[in-house]
Amino acid sequence: MDIAIFIQIILGLIFVTIVVILITTISGIKKKTEGLYQPDVLADELDRQKKENIQLKDELKKINSVDNIFFASMIRLTSRLKSEEIAKEIAELLENCLSPKEIAVFLSDEGEKRLNIVAHRGLNEDWIPRLVYELDDKYSKGKVGVSFEKKIPIGEREFAMLGIQEPYPIFNPDVCYPLSYQNKRFGVIAITGKKDLSERERNLLGVVTSIAGVALNNTQSFEDITFTARTDPLTKLYNIGYFKERFIDEINRAKKFQHNLSVAIIDLDNFKAYNDTYGHQAGDQLLIRFAQIFKKHFGKIDTLARYGGDEFIVMCPEIKKQEAAKSIDVLLRDLEMYDFARGKQKVKVTFSAGVSSYPDDGANGVELIKLADQALYSAKGAGRNTVQVYRPKIEKI
Repeated sequence: MDIAIFIQIILGLIFVTIVVILITTISGIKKKTEGLYQPDVLADELDRQKKENIQLKDELKKINSVDNIFFASMIRLTSRLKSEEIAKEIAELLENCLSPKEIAVFLSDEGEKRLNIVAHRGLNEDWIPRLVYELDDKYSKGKVGVSFEKKIPIGEREFAMLGIQEPYPIFNPDVCYPLSYQNKRFGVIAITGKKDLSERERNLLGVVTSIAGVALNNTQSFEDITFTARTDPLTKLYNIGYFKERFIDEINRAKKFQHNLSVAIIDLDNFKAYNDTYGHQAGDQLLIRFAQIFKKHFGKIDTLARYGGDEFIVMCPEIKKQEAAKSIDVLLRDLEMYDFARGKQKVKVTFSAGVSSYPDDGANGVELIKLADQALYSAKGAGRNTVQVYRPKIEKI
């Protein structure tokens, strides 16, 4: 066969093949295109897109809901004036935004010796008293203590690298975030059920802990200012100005609920002689130590203050003056066990006290303090080292 004819045949076959392929492709495209315009196919496509739009809207609603909760909580958090309130706000916020299994917000004590749970979600109430992290004991620190000390987030990987055991099997947090501000440390947020945090969740925790740290710092500053304004700088008891404010409130409460209210004034015996003999610094130490003993003998509902100089005052709600006088007398007798020695010389301290009460003796704070003072001077006149209640005719107990 001539070579030219052979080439023409091959080229013809190639051309025919190309034409067939093109016709088949065009036919397929036409069928697919026509299919889109068929009513049932178009309806299915629209239905699919509608479902996707609904899902997107639901996701946006969830995001907006979380954002609304977040911003509302941030506003409340920064307006709180107590550390406990801030801790509760943190727990509620993270429960809504992260949905973890358990949340515990720990705050440190004043000396940064231990961390205690102040707010939580999902924990068994019976566990709370047991979940205390002792920071002086390396075996009791756990993730919570390490996060607090180092002021960094701690997860399983970081904790494993440190080689420290978790002290409480009942509570094994997946992640801990510190609550701090600049060089100050306040506490830790501990979370379970969140081993793998998303980037969004990590960012949220970072923002929450940063803002909470600022809020806790502001709260601490406010509490420090309030404490300074209300307390006697030497004894750390309330000062008489704040005591009188509380006294007015308690009298109004006693009137409203028809309760008794007693007040006692205490004066250390021969304090001037002690001061003159041992010096003012020794006298100050005596006042500080007596104030500490004084506080141990009364409950949380009682209000103690330094009246001035070597005089102290205490307000006891809901008890009559006879009962209050007995409590003061117990303090007086217990004081005999303490030795206020200066060098080798043993020194015993006593006091005299007078007690009055509402409604038996007076209807307002000024009157009750005046009558308690009268009873005090009667006790001193009776030889000191005694407690007397106010009567029109003073009686010794």
